[in-house]
Formats: sequence, structure tokens, C-alpha cells
Amino acid sequence: MQTGFKEKTYEKYFGGEVARLTTITFSPDQCDESYLGFDDAFRLPWFLLRRWFPHLRRGSRGCSAGLSIRELDDLTAQMIQRMPPFRFNIFVQYKRPEYLLRSSAQEWSCWNSPYFRYDTTPHQHDLLLGIERQSRGRAATVYASPAFWTSEDMWRNAAAQTVISNSNIASVDKVSSHGRYSYNGPGNIGKGHSEPINLESTRFERVIELGLTQTALPFAQHMKRTAKEIEETLRSSDFGSAILRQVRPLLLRGEVDGVAIPEDSLVAALQSIELLSEAIGVSFFAIG
Repeated sequence: MQTGFKEKTYEKYFGGEVARLTTITFSPDQCDESYLGFDDAFRLPWFLLRRWFPHLRRGSRGCSAGLSIRELDDLTAQMIQRMPPFRFNIFVQYKRPEYLLRSSAQEWSCWNSPYFRYDTTPHQHDLLLGIERQSRGRAATVYASPAFWTSEDMWRNAAAQTVISNSNIASVDKVSSHGRYSYNGPGNIGKGHSEPINLESTRFERVIELGLTQTALPFAQHMKRTAKEIEETLRSSDFGSAILRQVRPLLLRGEVDGVAIPEDSLVAALQSIELLSEAIGVSFFAIG
């Protein structure tokens, strides 16, 4: 039985709670007021930057005007001045599990009660592992999945801000050799399959605690480093290289309107992080 709510709904409220587990969180995907992001830095919504040179309405007649490279450079310069240092990244892949109620279910003997399960995607899983290894301790990659299945449960947990506490969090490296994962409740305990094996991941709160022990880096340096690590990870495999080729037309490189955009600019790094995170199906959170 599939959960009674969309994965995107779960993702939204899970992400909203991440910001409450630490002092500073930055994510291009989030609009929650608890996050430090472009809205806070510029008093502009993130989509003005995310869509890269959009046409925005100016004036009562609703005329369109472009956002120039120079304006964008000015905005990022303002942002750097207002951003705190950051220490760590979390990459979350959300899973919408099946809820198994019948004793004929394949993994029933492991639980002898109703349980949840989901499958992992090998190529995507390998990329997540690669990103964590490439970060050298400055990133964690996890699967997040609800331990509830009705829409009523979804909205009740969203209202109480208990989505994370009622989720099951599995470290990607723990699930590494298994194509399927099952669990029967929230927390960090589950089983890998096909041959059942008990798996215990690091608690999500502990993941953040450990991340905060890393050396703080200025915002621009942290983001440029992150973008480089993601791109290097993708280049290391045929699957990842194919993703890079697909998104290359959208990456901000070379010249736009005759203005040179350095590859190592913050603008290019932020755009790269967002596009590549979307391409591999994960949410990105920087922890300060």
C-alpha cells in the first residue's frame, strides 16, 4: 500500500524542520522563514536568482526587464557580506515507502508486524556515496522516509513539527550493499535486503551534531568547495558524466551578454549545486 500523501509534501515539511535542529541552515530549495537564504540576504525570492536572468515585472504596466550580470554580481556581493560561515552539508534523498500489512509480504518474517519498505537505485546510490567520500568529513548523505502512511498522519505531524521525529533515517553508507531497505517505525533502525541484515544508522540529530564539529569556512568558500566536490564525484562515473552532459546547457559558464562569468564564481557554484542536486534527486542543506 502506498502512502496517502505525495513525496513532495513530505519533503517540504521535513525540510522545514531541519532548520529548527541547528542555528543556521541554508538551502536553495526552502522558503521557510527559519532558513537563511536569498530571501533573507536580498529581500528577494530565491527564484529571481535560481531561474538565471529571468524577466521580472517592473512598474504598474507589468513591463518585463532583464536582470543583468552586473546586478547579479552586486547581489551576490551583498549576500557574502551577510552570510555566516558554514561547517557541513547534508544531502537528503526522500523515499516514499510502501506500507505492508499482510503476512504474505516478502519481508514479513523479519518483522512479524506491518512494516515499511523502499528500494534504492544503484547508480544514484553510488553518487551519494561518492559525494560523502569526496567531502572528507564535511557532508553526510541519508535516506529519509516517513514512519506513517495516511494523509491525516502527514498533516498532524506537520502541524506538530514532528515529521523528522516520526521518520526513519538511514545512512547511505549503511544501506550500501543492499538494494532494499525495510523498517517498522521511526528512528535509525532498519534491515537491508535481500539477505536480511540489521542496520543501525546514525541518528539524524547526531549527524548534525557531528557536522558542527567541522571547521567553519566563509560562505563563498564553503559553497565553491561543495560545487567542486559534486562535479568531481559525477565525473568519476559514466552515469554521473551523463548527468553533467545533460545539465551543461543550463550551467552558467563563459560569457553572458558579453560579460565574463568566472567558473569559480559564487554565482556559478550556487547554480551548479542547485542544478546537480535536482539532477540526482536530492535536497541540499548547508549547516552553519
